[in-house]
Amino acid sequence: MLAKRILTGIVGGAFTIFVIYEGNWLFFLMMALLSLVAWYEYGNLVRKLHAVPADKCGAVWLVAILAAYWFGSTKAMLVLALGLLCWLMLRTVFFHDKVKPVDSAYTLYGLLYIGCGFLAMLALRSGSVASFMGSSFSAVMLEPARFFVFLLIFSTWASDTFAFAVGKMMGKVKLCPAISPGKTREGAIGGFVGTLAVAIIFSLIFKFSVLHALAIGIIVGIMAPLGDLVESILKRVCGVKDSGNIIPGHGGVLDRFDSLLFAAPALYAYLILVI
Repeated sequence: MLAKRILTGIVGGAFTIFVIYEGNWLFFLMMALLSLVAWYEYGNLVRKLHAVPADKCGAVWLVAILAAYWFGSTKAMLVLALGLLCWLMLRTVFFHDKVKPVDSAYTLYGLLYIGCGFLAMLALRSGSVASFMGSSFSAVMLEPARFFVFLLIFSTWASDTFAFAVGKMMGKVKLCPAISPGKTREGAIGGFVGTLAVAIIFSLIFKFSVLHALAIGIIVGIMAPLGDLVESILKRVCGVKDSGNIIPGHGGVLDRFDSLLFAAPALYAYLILVI
C-alpha cells in the first residue's frame, strides 16, 4: 500500500508539474476533468444522505463556467450563474414529487465548493492577474502565472506534509476530534510553519517579494487545513473514509484537492486585492 502510494505520488506529481508548466489547453482540460470527477464523487457522497443532486446539470455547468472563463466571456459567466440559481429553484417546482429544496441546496453547495476552487486555479494559470505582479519580482526567472500556481501547489503540499509529519512525531492535543480524530494542534502548527518556510524559500529562489510570499504563506497555511476539514466533515456526515478510489493509494480527487479547493480562491483573492 505504501509503495503504491509513493509511486502514484511520484508519477502524479511529475505529470502535474508538466501540465502546470505547459498550461494552455492542457491545463484547461485537466481542470475540467478534475472538476467532473470531483463532482461525481460529491454526488456519490450526498446520495448517502438521500439527497438528489442535479448530476447532469451540475456537470455541464462546471465545464461551461470553466470554458466561459477560458474564452474570456464575463457575460456568459453571469448568465451561467443566474441560470444555475433559477434552475435549482425551479427544479423543486417541476419535479416536486422527487426533488426537495434541500436537494438543490446540496447541489449549490457542491458546485460552489468544487467550481470556485478549480476556477481559481484556472484563473491563476491563465495569467490574467499574475501578469500584473511583475514588479514584485527582482528578476523574472519563471513566468508569473506558472510561478503562482507552483507556489500554491508546493505551499499546500507543505501544509499537508508538515502537518502529518509533526503530528505523527509530536502530536498530543487533538485539533477537531469530532471531525478528524487524526489531526492534532501540534500538527496544525507544524503545517503552518512548514508552509511559511516553503513559501519564503520559493520566493528567494525565484526572486519574488518576500513580503508577498510571507502573506501568501499565511493565507495558504490557514486556508489549506480548513479545506481539509471541510471535506473531512462531509465524509464523516456521509459515513465514508475516502471520497473515491480513482487515485491508487490516495483515494479520490476530493481527497487530494480538498486543501487546494480552499487555498486557490484565497490566493486569487489576495492577488486581486494587491495588484
